[in-house]
Order: sequence, then structure tokens, then C-alpha cells
Amino acid sequence: MRHALAIAVLVLSGVLLLLGLGQRTFLAGPAEISLPVDTQSEAAFAVVDGTEFSKLPGQANVVVQGADAFVATAMTRDVDAWLAPFPHAELTVDQRKQRLLTALIPGAPAEAPETGSGAATTEADEAGDGLDPRGSDLWLDSRFIDGNGGSTETETETLRVPVSIAVDQSVLIATNGTDPIPSEVSLVWAQDRSTPWAGPLLAAGGVLAIVGAVLYLLAVDHDRRGLGPRRGRRGPLQGLRNAFARPERRGRSAAPRADARADAPPRGERMTLNIRNRAGRDGMIARTRQNRRYGRRLLPVLGIAAVLGLSGCSAEYWPQMGPKPVEETPTAQPSSIAPVPVTEAQLHRIVEQVSAAANEGDDDLDAAALDERFVDDALAQRTANYTIRASVPDYAVVPPRITDEELDYALVQSTESWPRTAFVTVASSSGKTDADAAADGTADGSADAASEAADADAEAGDGATDEQTSPSLALIMTQQSPQENFEVSRVIALRGGISMPQAAPAEDGTALLSNDIETLMLPPGEVGAAYASLLENGTEAPEAELFDLESDTLLENYGKARAAAAQQQSDEKGQTMKYSATARQGDAPVVALSTGAGGALVATTVIDEQIVDAAGGRFKPQAQGAITALSGLEGEQERLVQQVAHQMLFFVPSKSEDAKIELLGVTSELVGVTN
Repeated sequence: MRHALAIAVLVLSGVLLLLGLGQRTFLAGPAEISLPVDTQSEAAFAVVDGTEFSKLPGQANVVVQGADAFVATAMTRDVDAWLAPFPHAELTVDQRKQRLLTALIPGAPAEAPETGSGAATTEADEAGDGLDPRGSDLWLDSRFIDGNGGSTETETETLRVPVSIAVDQSVLIATNGTDPIPSEVSLVWAQDRSTPWAGPLLAAGGVLAIVGAVLYLLAVDHDRRGLGPRRGRRGPLQGLRNAFARPERRGRSAAPRADARADAPPRGERMTLNIRNRAGRDGMIARTRQNRRYGRRLLPVLGIAAVLGLSGCSAEYWPQMGPKPVEETPTAQPSSIAPVPVTEAQLHRIVEQVSAAANEGDDDLDAAALDERFVDDALAQRTANYTIRASVPDYAVVPPRITDEELDYALVQSTESWPRTAFVTVASSSGKTDADAAADGTADGSADAASEAADADAEAGDGATDEQTSPSLALIMTQQSPQENFEVSRVIALRGGISMPQAAPAEDGTALLSNDIETLMLPPGEVGAAYASLLENGTEAPEAELFDLESDTLLENYGKARAAAAQQQSDEKGQTMKYSATARQGDAPVVALSTGAGGALVATTVIDEQIVDAAGGRFKPQAQGAITALSGLEGEQERLVQQVAHQMLFFVPSKSEDAKIELLGVTSELVGVTN
């Protein structure tokens, strides 16, 4: 009975150990569910909606193998808009059959030109050559294999991208935008391999193995007690101790005492007793041999129990008693509110790329480096400056370097469509080298240009200061279409000591206002023209009552005031030249963004023209230095018109407020000269 109980316990422990081990091996499910993409299409793009990844359990992954493999995640509305002109494949998951279905979507044709001429190519035709998706500002995250090195090793590289996105986001799969998507593409769901009952089963099996072993030893001990001397030995496990006693100790009673022989039973009875004892010993010996065989079988069970018991210490082998952690995923914004299309991470990435492009252009005086990120007045300003400094190294005006250090003021337009506008402030550093600083104040070949450079430095902070006093910069950026990136249209140096108006929370975004909105002190489209009137006519102009002019120094250095100062200097020298000034609002679009203070930030450009006319006299304006560098004109001229572009930022309050329009910042640059 004792042996049967011990063996039953050992058998039960083996079953538990087998079940615990089986949960980690043959009873475990597949490590992952893989659905390959089966498409014969030559489409260069494939898209998977975020809802498809939730149709199967586990951690979703996109696995792509091949050169130039590219995977990006973005808002579904942005992916759809970016893909609209291009033929592409839409992938959906058949949950019941666990397979991927492919639907081919043709590119949307562009609207036909109004003239009906066939000379113009449609957007779809232009998109036929494809568009490289790498580097787009729309992507929340993107990864790719760079196969441009020409090495065939990239053909065997695998791009595995874990996907954890909201239902209003999608995944784009592509290569370089021209070649078809790689043939080896699959969606993979990694399965949860945790086995919370493996640990308890292995532990219970190990405990029962130990209990069974103890019971078995006790049974063996009970059988062994019939062998060996019955006197003189006390304590637990006497039978086992008898089995390991020395032979000479066990046979010590071979010479009985005389009194024992005297009391011995008759010979016949002794023979019967000896036969019985011998039979008992033979039975015990047989059982001992059988116990040894069971003992040898017991050792592997105990070894396995020990090994599995130690391996079961991992957390994934045990039930987790605490609350199950909830994975946080982005949620869709309410449909009644226009979304903010640019996240903080996207905006930071955009600023980094703008800074890199600007610094490359500043270092090499190469305007071509700006082409991908600068347009309109921001591009014209730096292009003109590079042109002048390439010919006049000691030119006093050096634009401050745009850094990627974002300041705590940003406005992003809330919209689902295009164009999209963003306003961000960044720190700057001095654009001047030590040689530039040493050259400040030296003649650049033109008294007018030198004076202009000094005035521009004083007003806009454009150069002759160290890094601590470099101005904060406001960048006006616009994304014209889904296939284009954000481009900087204006770079405005903010004035020292000013306070920016209260901005709406970044997560709420802001609105792009129309140029003719009537709720402001002055419609945004008229602000530049009103300030141009001040430059041309002075503070006596009727528009002066609309502006806060107490701390405005621009009017003291440009426009009518500048022409009057130059005329006075010319008259004192006995010269007959005539100086005048005109001003107008520039052609670049006006940008007006609503703020949380009830007013608007208005960015515009005013073109200030400084005119010098010989007026028929013998004194004539000289074209040299910066003027020659920009215009190609040299020597005496009958007339010179220098064009200075003022990129300006205003705060325009609402009509309900008793406040005036405030100039928050300005960047001035000589951008053109004509005769």
C-alpha cells in the first residue's frame, strides 16, 4: 500500500510536469500570425487602414524585404490625400480566413484646364513617374532601407516595423515611389507567449515529486526493517540505516553465549525457525532489489522536477495578480472640431530641417541649399544677402543663423485641407564670424549701402551682436499641398522687450483668418499698405493713429525719414541730387493667424524704395559695392532705386479693444537695385 501511494504521487507529479512543460512547447500556439501580401499589381504604394490591425490578436508588425523598402504611419486623411494622384493598393484583412485582400485604386485625375488645351499635363500624368515618400512632413513616423549605395546586400535586408496606431491612422508601404512595392511584404501579428499556468503546474509537479520521493523512501525503510538486528538500533529510518551498516557489525552474533545455547529450542524447532527466517530474508532481498530499480527510475523524475522548477521562475510563467495594464493609443479627435494637422514631434522635425537648410546656405553662401525649405520673401532676403557678400566680403548685414531651438510660442492652423500654415518662434545665433565683426564699420564701396546696413543691424538685429543678443526669430511656414513640405515664407526678427500676445493652447490650434475680416482694428490685407503709407509720408499720415509708434524705430531709419536725412547730407555738400522714398505692400501673401487674446498676428512685407536722382545736375549717384553686386550696374547713373524689403509682424487687436496695432518684429534687407 505504501509503495502504491508513493508511485501514485510520483505519477501525478509527472503528469503535472508534463502539462507545465507542454504549455511552453507542444501545447503553445504559434509564435506569430503572418499574412503575406498577394498582389500582381505594379503599384508603387500600398496602404493599410488602422482598423485592419485590430482584426487579429497580438502585436501587429509590417515586414518588408527588399532594397529601398519604406514604411510610414500618418493620419488616414493625410495618407489618402498624399496618395490621391497615384495608383495604389488598399490592403484589408479577411478575419475569418486569415488572409489579406487587395483592392487596386486608380489615381484621381486632375481637373482639366479651363482653356481646353491639351498642352497642359494633368496631375495624374505628372505623378506617373511617382513621388519619393521619404522626407514628407505628413508622416508621424517613417522607416526605410537605404538602397542607394548600389550594394545588393540591401535586397536581403528586412524592415520590421511594429505598428500601434489609432483607428484614424494608416500605414503606407512603398519603395522609392517609382518601383513597385517589394514582392515580399507581410502583416505579422506576434502572439502573446506568456503561459501563466506553466509556473504553478511545474511548481506543483516538483512539490509532488518531492512528496512522492519521501513516501517512497518511507516505504523502502519499512520493508528494510525486517533485515538486520532488531536490537541495539533506534531512531528514524532504521531499515535504511541497516542497509548501509557494515557487514561485520551485522554478523557480530555468530558465537552465541553459553547461556543462550542452554536456552535454545530443540534442534527440530531451530531448523523450522531458520527456514522461516531464510524465506523472510529472501523476500526482503527481492523487495530490496525491486526498490533499487524504482529508485533508479525516481532519480530522473527528481532531476526533471528540479530543472523545470528553476526554469519556472520567469514572470511569464505565472499569473499576474495586479490590474492588467491598459495600452494607451491615440484617439480620434471629435469630428466637429478641425484637427491640428501637425504634432509637436512633426513640428520639431520640420524646424530641424529648416535650420539645417538655412545653415548650409549661410555657410556656403549658396541659395540653392534653401530651395527645398524657403520661398517668397524669406528666400529673396537670403539670396540677395548671399549675392552681395560673395562680392563684398565685408558687407555689414549678416542674417542671424536659424537654430532648431524652439521657443515657447507656436501657432498651428487647425484644418483638414490645404494650404496649412504654422507659426513658430526659434532662437538664433550670430551669423557673423570674427572677421565679419572686425570688418564692421568699414566702407563697402557705397555710402548708402553702408548706412543701410548699419540701420538694418540696429533695427532688425541682423548681425553685429554676439550670440547672447541675437534676436528670437518668427518663422512663417506654409504647406501648399499634401505632396509638398512646409516652406518658410518669412523670417522675422522679433523686437527686444516686446510681449507676444496670449496664444491658444497648442492642442487646440488656431484659425487662418481671411484678409478682409472686419472684426479687427484693420483688415489683415490692409495692414501692410497702411504702414507703407507711414514710411512714405511720415508720422503725419492719417494712418498713424492706428499704430503704436512709441517704440517704433523703423520709421526713424527708413522711408521718408531716411530720404530726408540723405537729402540734408547731400545739400550740405553742395550736391544737386534729389532723394525721395516710396513704399508699398509686397506681393507675397499676407498671413493672419488668430490668437487667444482676441486679435490676430499679421505677417506681411513692405517694399521701401529709396530713390536717388541726378536731377540734371553734374552730381550723379554712384553704383558700386552692394549696388553693383545686386544689379550689375557700375559707375555714375542718372537714377538709382534701392529696394529694401521689410518682413514685418504685427499684432492687430479686435475692434472691441481700446488698443492700437503693435509692431512685434521686422527683418530688413536690400533685395534689389534698378536705374
